[in-house]
Amino acid sequence: MTQLAQLGTINPPASIPTVGGNPSTFVAGLIRGSISALLIGGFIMTFIWIMLAGFRFITSGSDPKSVSSAWAQIYWGLIGMVVVLGAFAIIKLVETFFGVTVLSGGFQLPTR
Repeated sequence: MTQLAQLGTINPPASIPTVGGNPSTFVAGLIRGSISALLIGGFIMTFIWIMLAGFRFITSGSDPKSVSSAWAQIYWGLIGMVVVLGAFAIIKLVETFFGVTVLSGGFQLPTR
């Protein structure tokens, strides 16, 4: 009978890490990591966008349509970078005014 009871039990190997602890800490860490990844990804994307626009500007020659299109791409890339930096600044202001740490670590979800 004991062999039958063990039939439905799955025991993972000891080498697999367990999450353990408070689940809200895990979710808060996931949110913090996602926000950081979005900010870093957004900044890298706008930087690459501006670099490609600069390359387009250099290779446009004397064609006025290509030059104006490259300038527009540079302009929108700079606006995108300002938006990403503004989002970072807003997060830092929220951290300062409310005394929470969203990106700095230790971010906890409120519990009852």
